[in-house]
Amino acid sequence: MTLFQRVFLVLFFVFGLAACTGMQFVKGTSINACQLTEPLWIKPPEDSAVQDPPAYSHYFASKDSSILSSASWATEEEFRLNAADEWIKVGWFRPAGADLVITGQRLDGEAPPMESEVSCCYPTRFQASGLYFPTEGCWEVTARAAESELSFTVWIEP
Repeated sequence: MTLFQRVFLVLFFVFGLAACTGMQFVKGTSINACQLTEPLWIKPPEDSAVQDPPAYSHYFASKDSSILSSASWATEEEFRLNAADEWIKVGWFRPAGADLVITGQRLDGEAPPMESEVSCCYPTRFQASGLYFPTEGCWEVTARAAESELSFTVWIEP
């Protein structure tokens, strides 16, 4: 077998396997390789700042449940979001009055860090924020408030 035939056979096998498994490749990465965080279907805490709260909804939750991130923005189409020029509005619950610091990093390639906009001075557990993902790919979002931390992983599409 010639070198050309061997290369052709390897490429045929790799692309055939990808087609059979339904993998989606984006600039050398795969959503299948991104270990997405499954949100929980839970009841949010009562908070005077939230009018007409849902009885239950999808949330990413810290181990001690003191930080919750609304996951409704990330549950559409299997956690796929679009990298865009617009911010994604996200609601959080954290220890009342504690500063919420949100960071994000791309896990599957080089990219500037995710940006977050966290408004000042929410006195109750509820906190609104904006998240901006500069590129597509697999992203880990981490939030810290008081002594608690929450991390979750989502897929951002181009």
